[in-house]
Amino acid sequence: MFLARRRLVIILISISLIIPVFGCSQPSQPAKVLNIGLLLGSGGLGDRSFNDSAYAGLLEAQKKYNIRFETVDTGTLEANKDALSLFARNNYDLIIAVAFENMASLQAVAAEFPDTHFAGIDFELTADNVSSIVYREQEGDFLMGALAAMLTKTKKVDVIGGTDIPAIHRIMTGYVQGAAYQDPGVTVLTDFAGTFADPAVGLSLALKRFGEGVDVIHNAASKTGLGIIQAAAQVNKLVTGTSGDQRYLAPGNMVGNRPKRVDTAVMLLVDEVYNDSFKPGVRSLGLKENGLTLGPFDQNIVTPQITARLDELKQKIITGQIVVKAE
Repeated sequence: MFLARRRLVIILISISLIIPVFGCSQPSQPAKVLNIGLLLGSGGLGDRSFNDSAYAGLLEAQKKYNIRFETVDTGTLEANKDALSLFARNNYDLIIAVAFENMASLQAVAAEFPDTHFAGIDFELTADNVSSIVYREQEGDFLMGALAAMLTKTKKVDVIGGTDIPAIHRIMTGYVQGAAYQDPGVTVLTDFAGTFADPAVGLSLALKRFGEGVDVIHNAASKTGLGIIQAAAQVNKLVTGTSGDQRYLAPGNMVGNRPKRVDTAVMLLVDEVYNDSFKPGVRSLGLKENGLTLGPFDQNIVTPQITARLDELKQKIITGQIVVKAE
């Protein structure tokens, strides 16, 4: 009986020592989760360009943070506003609209939900709850114009933009300046395809220009630009672009690109919201901020000497020795 009581006392003492240990531990905090909504531009996912770069930024953010996201293709003005409003009503932590065409939709919905964080990429919009990120495209496309001037044999090149919007004007202006800086004897044509979403239009327009003696076309037309690449392959001419690596689409004809790093902008915005440091206002990204990059290029076309020249010009732009006008 005594032994039994002793065992009971020992057990009770052991439990009394264990209980405070568990009682002092703090419950683990749930991981912070961000919900992000993204309204895409014309062409949607699969453009191998602007929209795909934005999507890549979300995927990269998902690796770094605990986020959930949803993308919506652009549609009518009312459909876009409805999509953005739905994100806001569901208390999304960050709502992003990319491409100039979505500016009016974002502006309307941001005014309706002043306590929600919104962001616009590739257009300027000023509001207390909107972070707007634009690019100094003219810096990167100055380099692409210089590249075209070094590659052309006919002394006739072209740049084809999607639609008549400020970003495309900056691309064209920079391209013209770069070609003239490298070789004043080069003629530069500029065209608007009228759409960012129709490869057939790009194919037809590019074939027309190649038939007129152009031998290098700079593609700034998103999904429409897939037709420009196809045209270059058909007639064995050269094409450059403003998106990610598209060399695999036309080896030997697709020289390489000057990517606009929409993924960099998306990551920047997610970083700020996650760390409670959201910054409204307009910001500009260029070569210095890694908002624009060069290449990779087809090394069978772009020689080490050409690469060295591009690097030289790039550094002069970054340091201010060359000032590229936006208009």
